[in-house]
Amino acid sequence: MFKLRPYQLRKTLCVLIALLFTACQPSAEANVIGYMASQQVCQWTQAAMPDEVVECPPARPMPEGVGSLTGLVLHNGGPVANASVVVAEPAGKPHAARTDDSGRYHIDNIPPGLYVPAAVAAGYEETALHDDLGVPALVRIMAEQVAAAPPLALTLSQPAVLPADPAVAFALTQTNIHTTTAPFPVGAAAQVQAFQFTYNDAVVDTLRLYLPRDLAPDAKLPLLFMIYPTHVDLWETVSTAFASHNVAFVAISPTATRGIDIEGHALDANAALQMAVRGDLSPHIQSEKALVLGGSFSSAILNRLLRLAPAQIAGWVTVGGIADAFSGTADYYAGVISLPPAYTYAIPALGPPHIQPLAFLRYSPVYNVDGLPPAMIIHTKADLVLRIEQAYALEKALQDAGVPVTVFYYEDVSHYLQIDENLSDAGKEMFYRILEFAQQVGVY
Repeated sequence: MFKLRPYQLRKTLCVLIALLFTACQPSAEANVIGYMASQQVCQWTQAAMPDEVVECPPARPMPEGVGSLTGLVLHNGGPVANASVVVAEPAGKPHAARTDDSGRYHIDNIPPGLYVPAAVAAGYEETALHDDLGVPALVRIMAEQVAAAPPLALTLSQPAVLPADPAVAFALTQTNIHTTTAPFPVGAAAQVQAFQFTYNDAVVDTLRLYLPRDLAPDAKLPLLFMIYPTHVDLWETVSTAFASHNVAFVAISPTATRGIDIEGHALDANAALQMAVRGDLSPHIQSEKALVLGGSFSSAILNRLLRLAPAQIAGWVTVGGIADAFSGTADYYAGVISLPPAYTYAIPALGPPHIQPLAFLRYSPVYNVDGLPPAMIIHTKADLVLRIEQAYALEKALQDAGVPVTVFYYEDVSHYLQIDENLSDAGKEMFYRILEFAQQVGVY
């Protein structure tokens, strides 16, 4: 019989208290604490039972059999048609369906267990089933039975509202100006202007504007807006390359102050985009709309930006991006993908997907693409962080929704747009295809 030693019992009780705390107070930090605690308990169990196969959560064996879930998605008491409803297994595998004209959904083949359903539809905010106090409401799925969930109530989404003069309100300040070059295209050079602004209790100092050198005083340039996954200055050659093609290239990256607060980073990006299209960064920016780009983990920020600033976005490019955070999580816990050290706890920080599905749904555009502007998907088959199946799923969802989509798939390297002396032919083609797409959407 499995028995803990006294010191292990004391530690286990502390861990269980930590797990209880994280269940009641879901936050990124609490979720990471809960995940680490569960792994520690599992390791103690494995040590105490060396002859047994003990799998650590969330990759635990699922009960036998499957059940079904049915329910309604409503807004102000009326049905919401074509809404996506998702329930996820503890390790992330999603089970989803769309609502019919009556707002009803039916999901089959769900393993027995406790789940919190979540839903989203075009023009509505994501929501998860909860009680009147906002506590997640669990639905029990049993084998060979159909569970009826309480209705999921959606609320209308609202674009972010900023002050009439955000540059003044957010103390937009130019902090540096210099020139730079890039090895591609031949002769690529740009003027770089660094900016910072203060927004939502943080100083955002990762905003950059790249312009071609020797511009005429009255020159007006199209706007490309990039959200980089790591510090903006690490991608200077990429930004310079685009600017050298007569583009006003505005770039931003997550500010360290916000940590892994994706929504906070998206609000920062929206503030920067609004100031850019207003001409607050430079009188040389002509576009009222921009082509927006994001890659790898910054694609999660890009997905939120699409909802925050629909009027300012003519098209969007996702480069090695996240399409379905649920399936990406399942790949992670199955050991199919590996994350860079800086993102070791990025997935656990989102919480257990079967109980806290909302964050996963927010960063899963595959479930809510209706009405989006034209898209371009770039992905390599050699990607070790986000599998190309993510791109395939997003492409199909966009096509099914009637959203124009352009794709560029390749397989020679596992990185994206790292412009240096060893830039591959695929990298060069990617660069020019992005500019062609900018032309297609009327920006370039």
